Amino acid sequence: MSSLSIRTPFISPGSFRSGVRCSLTLLFLMSLCSSPSSLLAQEPSDGPEEPDFFFLTGGPYTQQKYSPQIIWANQWLQYGSAVSLQEFTSGARFEFGVTDRLEADFEFGARSTRQRLDTGSRLVQTELEAARIGARYRILTEETSPLTLTAGPQLTIPPGGNSSPENGSSYGLDLTAAKDWGGPVFVAASLNWHLTPGVRLNPQRPDRRSLDRLSYAVALGLRPLEKTTRAATKHDIHLFMEARRSSEDALETDRVIRESQAFLAPGIRYGFTNRSGVLTELGLAIPLGLNRVSPDWGVLVQFQIELPTLF
Repeated sequence: MSSLSIRTPFISPGSFRSGVRCSLTLLFLMSLCSSPSSLLAQEPSDGPEEPDFFFLTGGPYTQQKYSPQIIWANQWLQYGSAVSLQEFTSGARFEFGVTDRLEADFEFGARSTRQRLDTGSRLVQTELEAARIGARYRILTEETSPLTLTAGPQLTIPPGGNSSPENGSSYGLDLTAAKDWGGPVFVAASLNWHLTPGVRLNPQRPDRRSLDRLSYAVALGLRPLEKTTRAATKHDIHLFMEARRSSEDALETDRVIRESQAFLAPGIRYGFTNRSGVLTELGLAIPLGLNRVSPDWGVLVQFQIELPTLF
C-alpha cells in the first residue's frame, strides 16, 4: 500500500458540507464492495499482519494476486489564526494485485479551502485534483533480502476545466521500503517524485517551464496488540510516529517559487479480520506542521478495506 498524498485526494464540493456528503457516498459504495457473497473463505493468519497501513508514508507491501484494497481518507488542516485558513481534502485509492509482486493503483480526489478575509466575508475555493494511475513492483522481499523494496511509475491526468497549471499532467516515480522484524517494531520510508512539463508561466508569453514535486517520509510503527480469537477472527492495533517533508515548484505571477512543508504525525490504527479473510482498518493521525509554511495542525482519518483473492 502506498499512502494517499497529504497534498491531495478529494471529491469536489461547493463547500465543506458537500465535501462531507461526497465522502459519505464514497464510504457507502465501498461498503457494497465488501459483500460477503463475493468473497472466498480465508482463515486469518496467526502471524503478524504486513504493516501496509500508513498515513504520511508510502508502504512497499503490494497486494496479493487478484486481491483488491480500497482506501478512503479525509483530512482537515488548520493554518494559523492570523491567516484563518482551513483546508479539507477527501479522496480514494484503489489497489489491485496483478501478481503477488505487481500491483496496479488508481487514485483520485479533490480539495476545498476556506479563508476568512479582513472584510469579514469568506472565500471558498474547490478544485478537483489530478487523477493518478500507476503500477508498483516488489523488487525485494524480506523472505530473501534484509528489507522489502517496491518501485514503480506514476502518471497524473488533469481534471480539466479551470484547473491550476500545477495540477496538470505529470509523470513520476514512487519508491518505498520497509523492514518488519515480525515483532513489536517495524519501520518504513518512501520517496515520491513528479515532474509537470511544459507549464506556461504567463498566458501572454510562450515561455514554458517544467515544475517538479518531491516528497519523502519515514515511519516508526509499534504493535501493542495482535490477537486471534477462538472464532477465527483477528484484532490488531498499530501505533505510529511519522515525519514527512515535501518540496514543490509553484507559480507566483511570472516566476516560479519553491515551497516546502514539513509534518510530524502521531497516529493509531485498529484492524479487524473476519473469518472470510476481509481486513477492515480504521486510523486517526494528527499532522503537526514543523515550519511556517505548513499548516499548524490537522486531523487525518483513514479507512481501508482489503479483500482476499477474488479468483
